[in-house]
Amino acid sequence: MKRLSLSAKIALIVCAAAAVTACGSKPTVGVLIPTTGAAASYGESMKHGIDLAIKQALADGSLSSSVRWVWGDSGSDPAKAVTELSRLAKQGAHIIIAGTTSDEAKAYLPSLEKLNILALSPSASAPDLTKSSKNFFRLFASDELEGRRAGRFLREEQDADTVLIYAEDTEQARGIEPPFRQVFEQAMEGKVVGRVSLNDPSWQQQSADLLAANNPDAVYIVGYAEPSLRALRHLRERSFPGTICLTSAFYSGETIKRESALLEGVFFPQPAFDMKDERDLVQNFVSSYQSAYGHPPDIYAAHAFDAARIVIHVIKSSPSFDTIELRKSLNYSIKEFPGVTGTIQFDERGEVKHNPIMFTIRNGEVLNFERFVKDQKKLIRGRIRDLLLRGE
Repeated sequence: MKRLSLSAKIALIVCAAAAVTACGSKPTVGVLIPTTGAAASYGESMKHGIDLAIKQALADGSLSSSVRWVWGDSGSDPAKAVTELSRLAKQGAHIIIAGTTSDEAKAYLPSLEKLNILALSPSASAPDLTKSSKNFFRLFASDELEGRRAGRFLREEQDADTVLIYAEDTEQARGIEPPFRQVFEQAMEGKVVGRVSLNDPSWQQQSADLLAANNPDAVYIVGYAEPSLRALRHLRERSFPGTICLTSAFYSGETIKRESALLEGVFFPQPAFDMKDERDLVQNFVSSYQSAYGHPPDIYAAHAFDAARIVIHVIKSSPSFDTIELRKSLNYSIKEFPGVTGTIQFDERGEVKHNPIMFTIRNGEVLNFERFVKDQKKLIRGRIRDLLLRGE
């Protein structure tokens, strides 16, 4: 074999170094969302939100075209999410927008330190997630806050003395139900008359028996979209007359569009994304999203949009694209960051404090309930005034 000369060896070393530098100079961001499986409707909304944020950032110059985005499909499966997270990390992603569901996020948490990567979740909400890893950040309100808000709403604002709970066997449900009970039962002296497990094959019979025996004032359905809709159909078929409250997990734009009649009049707490928010940032997002995809954005699109904007900001503000510097930027450069979901700032655990507010669905439209009540009161006052002026 012919030996290389010293100059040739030096040339090879220089070329190799140049190749590594070129590779390292192209920051890589991962996106891991469910585009197939049970949570695919959430993933579709998130993809739209992320795509829109990237497009706008490229247009206004806040994002360099040299940034590479690599995508993975969790398949709505926690085990697959772990595998895909590792694959995206091997492709050079130091920060990944990931964790649509709490079950997926919980599954991959142990991998974050091992892979030395950061995860920014748009929607995982189980209370203990941010306690388990310094490399995990999220934009969605904790289930604890949502459960408490629902408890106060049903007891105080809907005057419900009794409630029947329907719940899935998921991390989301396990995070929401205890704080709901703590507020509704312990703090406000309401009564939970029973609990129906939506994973039980005989849940419909259990539900029918509990409804007949207790005639509850309200029901609280804790689940993702399809299980929640099944429970809701069951209640509609039995002409349940009380208040129906769901969680934010049921809500996607596709679900509202497909099941608007079924969902008429239901209530649910969600982090404060309000399409009627008059801020320019929100109205520009809503109109751009509507124009691009033909329908309004939902909370998953909004949170994913903000997640992508935060990643883009962090890339720009970090002195280098490595995990330590990116984490520092998330902790210290995100100060009162203006998001379409509200002002964003992470605490020491990577948590955003966004208190949920109540929404209702009327005529296929998702409305801020407080604003809806004020508008209705204003309408009633106007009618009374007209009657008085006419002397009727």
